[in-house]
Amino acid sequence: MRLLLLCAVLTCGTSLAAAPSRPAPVARPPPTTNLCPGVISNGTVQLGVSSLGYLYRECMTAPVSAGPEGSAVVGLRHLPTNIEAATLLSPCEGWGVASADLGITGFASSGCGFWDAVVESFSATFTEATSVVRVGSTFRVTHHFSPSPLTPLLYQVQVTIENIGTVAVNDLRYTRGIDYKVTPDPFSEYVSFSGLNSPFVRRVVTWHHASVDPLYPNYVALPAGIDAFNDLGPDNLGSHFDFQLGALAPGRTRSFRTYYGAAPSEPAALSALATVGVSTYSLGQSNWNGTGDPLSDLGAPPGLFGAQSGQPVTFMYGFIPPVTVTSCSVECRDNNPNEVYTVDLLGNEDICLTNGTSNIVTVAVFYNQGQRIEYNCADYGPGIGNLCNFVPGHDTCNPAVFENICSKSYYSCR
Repeated sequence: MRLLLLCAVLTCGTSLAAAPSRPAPVARPPPTTNLCPGVISNGTVQLGVSSLGYLYRECMTAPVSAGPEGSAVVGLRHLPTNIEAATLLSPCEGWGVASADLGITGFASSGCGFWDAVVESFSATFTEATSVVRVGSTFRVTHHFSPSPLTPLLYQVQVTIENIGTVAVNDLRYTRGIDYKVTPDPFSEYVSFSGLNSPFVRRVVTWHHASVDPLYPNYVALPAGIDAFNDLGPDNLGSHFDFQLGALAPGRTRSFRTYYGAAPSEPAALSALATVGVSTYSLGQSNWNGTGDPLSDLGAPPGLFGAQSGQPVTFMYGFIPPVTVTSCSVECRDNNPNEVYTVDLLGNEDICLTNGTSNIVTVAVFYNQGQRIEYNCADYGPGIGNLCNFVPGHDTCNPAVFENICSKSYYSCR
């Protein structure tokens, strides 16, 4: 097939070359600068990340989204259908962090409040974005958005909260909320929730304009004790999670992973969430009966088909709580065919030998959230320790030291 297409192009090119009135097309390289910094995409899901970390980016080059009330502002968009879910009408996507015991809070959103959040830095490429925000003198919050390596239907958001203050936080809270707006009726949608009995989930609110202040008493909340709610609606609804994350000492960080995404159906959405290990999530789906054109500016008839099938698009938010190391081992860097891993003659520690010379360092290898993370076996200083336990026989690694390293802002444990 590729050969046939190539021949067709060559034939067409010859024909055009013979016509002096039409010059040959000039190939133009792809742009090297993102004209809308913060608008990122993996080809299926597109996000508009503000410098404060919420989803809302004005972009003059973005096409107007499909359906009634279409917008050129990008928040959470499914590119194959051009359906936007976060920026239509009166948007309300954002986050907040707080110390419930100290009464300290800060939050930022596209339309549901802002308090005590200052941008320290923001960077973005075509596919990734990183927002670093300081909340008062207590917290530094980093949101790193990147494509999931496991599925094109999800963007992963690595959230890191650092206690930059001098007082311990005993009750750390984090909030993320979105007012789902799903065509063909952005005023009316269905929402579903699962994994609500997680010890990290404090409260779930469906009010579309719920405050993202973790300390605000949002009273319109789902009943406690039930793990899942399916196809609530149709109504003007949202997804608002309040998480409780335990204590956080001065100088330490708490890191966890969340997701935003879009899929062409509910089964595809649930499969994507399962692929990345998410069990706590929300879905936003259309109020549509399956007839007419849901992408039309005029809308389409309401009904249960959109909620039951997830068509034309199911939008989703997922949460993976902070996790400990799942496994670890001590090994040599595999960069020499003559490398040998052995126990030294004194039996105190394992070493790596290359042609009889110990010049290859050993490393502690950890698996966290399914990802391989590697550090040299070394003493990382007071309060952290040595990653490797040097004992007679095979060395072992120390997960507690790994957690200490990940608590420091100057190390990366993504």
